[in-house]
Amino acid sequence: MKRSMAVLAVAWLGVCAARPARAGEKIAVLVLGSTEKDAELADNLTEVLIAYVARHGGFEIAGKEEFRARLGVENDRRAQECLDDISCLGRAGVSLGVRRIVAGTVGTRGKQFLFNLNLNNVEQGKVESRVFRLVEGGVEDLIRAVQEASGELFRPHVEPGKIQVASDPVAARVSIDNAYLGVTPLLSGTLMAGPHAVRVEADGRFPWMSRVEVRPGEELQIRLTPDNLPRRRTWPSYAAYGTAIAGAAALAAGGFLGELSQLQPSGSTRQQAVDDLEQKRHLALAANISFASAAVLGVVSLYFFIRYHDDVFGRTDHYDAGR
Repeated sequence: MKRSMAVLAVAWLGVCAARPARAGEKIAVLVLGSTEKDAELADNLTEVLIAYVARHGGFEIAGKEEFRARLGVENDRRAQECLDDISCLGRAGVSLGVRRIVAGTVGTRGKQFLFNLNLNNVEQGKVESRVFRLVEGGVEDLIRAVQEASGELFRPHVEPGKIQVASDPVAARVSIDNAYLGVTPLLSGTLMAGPHAVRVEADGRFPWMSRVEVRPGEELQIRLTPDNLPRRRTWPSYAAYGTAIAGAAALAAGGFLGELSQLQPSGSTRQQAVDDLEQKRHLALAANISFASAAVLGVVSLYFFIRYHDDVFGRTDHYDAGR
């Protein structure tokens, strides 16, 4: 423990040496030990935290001992109870002339350190942010973890938002960022502020897709009409594939009839040979008609595939710009 205190002292002096002269908002900082044996560790950690917060945040720090005195409690146990009570901290904050207070506890469990820090806004009576860490390793690791946590405490907190989706027809399926959430009408859970991809699908209709911007603390409302979810027609698929199949059959029939028409005339008599030749001419004519029909059906099928591409194949996913 003595080595731990020495390391903490060196870290505190190193941070203090780099502390800027500028001072901004005045805040109070206090870390208490979870047990009596952790009191010295907490006291030294408070000094490290004070120096780090002052250096990186440009804050003016209220005196540690003055803060303890303003808590109005006779021991650390009662002081911990006060740190967990925003109204008690509020009274101390008024006495100190501070608007925000960083308060927390630190303790040891075997070779692990546990600490938590809260950034309390005593003026508004709420906790702005909080962090908790379980640290493996030595005091050096604890110092780094506390410094990182203090930076996280003061990082601007962005309120999450929500998306509400209603549609006509109802019971349309809603996915946000490729995660299925349910059917309309739907109110999403909390979402990080910023852009999100929304997809709404209904049976027999084209999907609606868009990238939307969710603002901090706001609820974005999306109301879709039948125009946003247009019907997907089924007959173009039957027409396109039906004519394609018919065209393929006509082509095959033309090929077969053409082969028959090319066979050598047969017959034991001249009249039979003439009759067989006439039959092959009819087969050739039928083959040509089949080929022509196959060409026409192919063109018609191609027309349906091109003209009603979306109805036949569905629309390619494309997210519109944010609303």
